[in-house]
Amino acid sequence: MKLNLKTIASILIGVLFVYWFAYKLNWLEVWLEVRKANWEQLGLALALFIGTYFVRVLRWQTLISPLAKTSLKALFRATVIGFSALFVMGRAAEIIVRPAALSVKEKIRPSATYATVMVERVFDMIMVVVFFSVNLVFFEHTSHDADAMKILGWIKFSGAVFLAASVAGIYGLYAFRKHRESALTALDKKLPWMPVAIKKGLISLLQHIAESLSILHDAREMTIVVSYTVLLWLMVAVAHLLVVRAFGIPYVLVPFTGAVFVMGLSMLGSVVPTPGGATGPFHTATAASLAFMGIDHTKAASVAIILHLVIFAPATFFGMYYLVKEGLSLENLKHIGEQQVEEVEQDAPEFSAAQPPSERSEQQQEHIAAL
Repeated sequence: MKLNLKTIASILIGVLFVYWFAYKLNWLEVWLEVRKANWEQLGLALALFIGTYFVRVLRWQTLISPLAKTSLKALFRATVIGFSALFVMGRAAEIIVRPAALSVKEKIRPSATYATVMVERVFDMIMVVVFFSVNLVFFEHTSHDADAMKILGWIKFSGAVFLAASVAGIYGLYAFRKHRESALTALDKKLPWMPVAIKKGLISLLQHIAESLSILHDAREMTIVVSYTVLLWLMVAVAHLLVVRAFGIPYVLVPFTGAVFVMGLSMLGSVVPTPGGATGPFHTATAASLAFMGIDHTKAASVAIILHLVIFAPATFFGMYYLVKEGLSLENLKHIGEQQVEEVEQDAPEFSAAQPPSERSEQQQEHIAAL
């Protein structure tokens, strides 16, 4: 695997966060905390996280159904391989590898599924923000530390801002889908300075996204996707609570709202692009959120380490199993995905969003229909 500057920078950032997280830890005490943990509760948390993969698969099938027909088994395989890519190569690689893993067996163009993966990401991001923001309304924490209470005030304010942004984002997606032709026409006119290949790729991607967003105008599909998303993140929140409880942390210190608080900040830490499933930032953010609620530093760090394993270990295991079974590799899938997208864009007939649908050629209509 070639190491470019971006990869080297992400590794260095990860190393800095790992050092920040670990340099004051007493690892013998961490080991003792892990040994004392309730493994039945950890097992239940593990089962819940595995269950989330199946919920993701069902949701993905709903999103992809307007574009292509495929089996649940193929979607599951692509999903866990995608999570393996996220763990090994980072979040950006997962968006490329997951559609490529699906296309290898199902003969579905990755470009037709990229948009569904991105729409999934939008739904997940909005749901996490909604969970986190609404939870903050009910999250009560008192501390004699004035600085801690000041930080909590800023977190609540930020949550309210994110919630407002999410509502605006949902309306924006709805409006984009409803007025996609005029929106693409306006965008096409605004980007004469952009290289043709890049503009064509951008317009094509937005067309895919617009098609995937058809669920926003279909009450039945919208209800199904939102229900799957709510169920998914409820399962994740309960799994967080189970891991916290497995370390003997009482409910009075970390109630369900506290677990959602931890989940929100750990997701925020995961945004930092470092290898190993945001190793370092995830651990630092998770331990800091628990320490904020008065949990001992060693115990908080122990929870963060095990929580990270519980989240990523099963998906990575299943993903590696399918990679070995199918004779594939993450690097090859990434290359296949990038190559197939380039081929689709190169083969695409010249398309102008300003061109009315009634005036498009038969080839253009077939291409758009195939997306």
